[in-house]
Amino acid sequence: MTIPSRRSSAIALGLLVATLAAGAGFANSGTATQCGIAKSTQGGMLALEGTILSPVAVSGEYRFAIQSSGNGGSSNISQGGYFTANANQATPLGKVLINAGSNYSVVFDVTAGGKKIDCDQDIASLR
Repeated sequence: MTIPSRRSSAIALGLLVATLAAGAGFANSGTATQCGIAKSTQGGMLALEGTILSPVAVSGEYRFAIQSSGNGGSSNISQGGYFTANANQATPLGKVLINAGSNYSVVFDVTAGGKKIDCDQDIASLR
């Protein structure tokens, strides 16, 4: 089946507009996708949780890696994989518990919509 050129041009334009609209959440500050690391305590341990919040439904891949050291020893933890997050809903993407007094470093990044986002910053909460 052959699609007339006018119709195929209209379809292509519609797909382009839809693609731009879907990616708009990553480009516009104020409505951009937010991500970061939430800290809390659980049973005397420090909980680190990678979280993402987007104004539009989004899917992609994430990497959440922690190196920690302290009196109890050291650890290297790496989590990651594919995810899907609903619009306007904070979605956890990885979580670890380490000794509360440990020194640690975190690498948390998200790739979605063809863009890589560095999410290493601490967050109190996402809105």
